[in-house]
Amino acid sequence: MKHRIVYSADLHGNEVQYQKLVAYAQQVSADSVIIGGDIAPKELLAEEFIHHQRAFLQERLPRLLEPLKGSSPQSTVYLLMGNDDCSANSDVLEEGDGEFYRLIHEKRLQLTNDFNIVGYSYVPITPFGIKDWEKFDLSIIPEQVRHAYEARKRTNYQFSGYKSTAQGWMPFHFTLEMEESDSLQKDLAKPLFQEKPEKTIYVMHCPPNNPNLDIFGSGGHVGSLAERLFIEERQPYLTLHGHIHETVYMSGTFRDTIGRTVCFSAGNHNVGRRLACLSFDVYDLESAQRIIL
Repeated sequence: MKHRIVYSADLHGNEVQYQKLVAYAQQVSADSVIIGGDIAPKELLAEEFIHHQRAFLQERLPRLLEPLKGSSPQSTVYLLMGNDDCSANSDVLEEGDGEFYRLIHEKRLQLTNDFNIVGYSYVPITPFGIKDWEKFDLSIIPEQVRHAYEARKRTNYQFSGYKSTAQGWMPFHFTLEMEESDSLQKDLAKPLFQEKPEKTIYVMHCPPNNPNLDIFGSGGHVGSLAERLFIEERQPYLTLHGHIHETVYMSGTFRDTIGRTVCFSAGNHNVGRRLACLSFDVYDLESAQRIIL
């Protein structure tokens, strides 16, 4: 039994990277191509940001993925938004779902006869301004991570920013009441995520806290404490991540393990023409390779 996956993330609308991803998937006859968030352009003026991302999702993304459908009809593209993608444009992706790609954010789909795939776009609150896909990390704080969580909130959380709407940017502010009611931790406790972890590939834009996959440029760890607790408890088969572009170069590896769970990050950066992607057989994770194209 084999099922070849090609995975990358954080392309941020880089069309050369999309073309390389599709060409490589064709070359290796990939069964699945997975894009783990931050799919639309981000180097835009604030007043044009939402509209230009919408145009990319409507016009460019289908054209970039179309060659794969034509030459490799057995290949399925799975994707989700990341924290730099405007959720106001989610309707565009929903309209195209099933034609050139399948959406996986908070959905469980059959990947193979043996494995499901589940996606999750949200990240813990960041120092950046776009708040569409951000939440508090924890609502119920275990004592063993309390110090780390409080330190993260003091040093890495920017509570005010903006959310995208069809009419433009709307000011937004996180409150402590939101921490109690809505968090990554609460989402990951839902049946969607709890079901059959040993037979599920979780595509989470944010990496878990304190593996090789969440190291920021300063050398600190910025991954999700909630995801780490979820992985430790539920022991999924495989998790795939992005979000922290430089982590692979900081740690020197694209993989880590948490108990029995294997965790990968492509460590792709959208600047320039080089694409970092992973290629592996879902039934043989030890064979995984990080390819620079």
